[in-house]
Amino acid sequence: MKKYISHFFTFALFIFAMVIVARYKATPPYALIFNTIQFLLIFSAAFVLSGQWLRAINFSSIFTICVYYLSNLTYHFYKKPLFISDFLVFFDVSNWPIVFEYKSLIFIILIYILVLGYGVWAYRNTKKSSFKIRFGFLVFFIFLIFLDAFLIQTKLMKEHWAKTFPHAKEISMNLAMSFGSLEYSSPKFGDNYEYFKEKMRDVKPYKTSNLKPNLVLWLQESTVDASLYEPNLKQVPMFEGSEFKFKAFNRVHTFGGETFRSEFEILTGLNPDDFGSGSSTIFYSGTKHIKYSLPKLLKEQGYFVVALNPLLPNFFNVYNAYMDLGVDKYYHPSNLDCDNGEGYKNLWHLSSENFSKCVKKIYELHSSSKPLFIYATTINEHVPYNRHEKPKFGLKNTVLSDYYERQIELSNATMDFDKFMQRSKKPYVFAYFGDHQGLLGFKEKDLNLPYKNQLFITGFYVKGSKEINASIWDDLGELGLNTATLLELMQIKPNEHFEAIYAMKKLCGGVDDCENKELVKSYKSYIYDYLKSASKE
Repeated sequence: MKKYISHFFTFALFIFAMVIVARYKATPPYALIFNTIQFLLIFSAAFVLSGQWLRAINFSSIFTICVYYLSNLTYHFYKKPLFISDFLVFFDVSNWPIVFEYKSLIFIILIYILVLGYGVWAYRNTKKSSFKIRFGFLVFFIFLIFLDAFLIQTKLMKEHWAKTFPHAKEISMNLAMSFGSLEYSSPKFGDNYEYFKEKMRDVKPYKTSNLKPNLVLWLQESTVDASLYEPNLKQVPMFEGSEFKFKAFNRVHTFGGETFRSEFEILTGLNPDDFGSGSSTIFYSGTKHIKYSLPKLLKEQGYFVVALNPLLPNFFNVYNAYMDLGVDKYYHPSNLDCDNGEGYKNLWHLSSENFSKCVKKIYELHSSSKPLFIYATTINEHVPYNRHEKPKFGLKNTVLSDYYERQIELSNATMDFDKFMQRSKKPYVFAYFGDHQGLLGFKEKDLNLPYKNQLFITGFYVKGSKEINASIWDDLGELGLNTATLLELMQIKPNEHFEAIYAMKKLCGGVDDCENKELVKSYKSYIYDYLKSASKE
């Protein structure tokens, strides 16, 4: 009886796997081709190793189902497809501590381990096939590898895959095609940059001077104005009022996580999405090839560049990435004795107040000799939002209640730091922005914003001393283009890279939301193919 139940269970798993393999009805059936090849690859490998038919069918079915749900989880949390490069990030043990911040994720991982364990061990005592048959499947396995490698190199497949973006829900095709991005390559957009060069001539350059104000840039973790979710909430002080040198909603290119994508964008002016499936490892393999960055430009102007991160330097390879991009000095809060006594570890719950103390200490240590650029990332606004047993602030939602309370704390720290900079009596620019929206359980229709793709919008805010002239902006901005906003406010002469970014901002406001698609393509061609901004050897 037990035997029949297990056989029925395996049959059900196989049918479910076949439904996953055949679920795309697109014509031509490229997704079906890749789904079939990858199922047969897993089956062949399992059979060659075990020599057992049922064991191979059971494992390949379970593996196919697990990958399918892993892709769905990736899309649920980050609103992005699953690529091969994501597994490099998953399996970097330096990143594993984040799992312990997601209690539900621990449960999911345990389920995956148990299910895959069943796939490996089930039917281990069944009869093994002959060496001849296993050798035949080894030949078949090698043939499938060559077939897969051939297909992912064909122009036809590359063009079809490109058309599936940005949603790119053809899982097996994503995994196969993204193998090519494991080795870094700069984005390519052809040689149609002349159109953008011509348009640039119409853009009047901004005023430059030798003012060289100190720049403090806060990346505020998972931060967007909470009153956008619930209009009855009072807007916190760091978002309200008219005492801004610049203020705009801000298009970002990640949701719910992967902060490094926004870090890369604000420090380089480049959109991580331009790197396709390689964007997941941009902090691992991409930063060393970046020719221009905000830290590098400011260093050329005599600035000393400091980075502060509450997480350990090997987390998502941030230390090496910062150094590649031109940072002079890296601090962990424990180096500054503002870690609340927690020591040298990932400080997931470092308070906004203590974070602000860290930045103040950095300023006091380094602001005497050279102009200073401090880049710092907050952390207390990170998920999960489960610290409230009952909602506060007249809310019904404990998640939003917890999120809003942390935002109040962040706002207090932000406003206090601006007062600190005012007391310094030196010219300064203090900018802060949300890297992405938090995992609050809201849907796009829940936001009170008049733009498309609302889940990928935060805010960009700049305060400054009296020497800084305000820059008025009434439309949706874009994170990468706001590198030029900072340089404009600081009156720093841009290099050719940031001059192009400034021109694009003036010509169309953004890149993703620009209606002139010819201009967008020509701009990207100018950045990547003419200036070769991401092709440093």
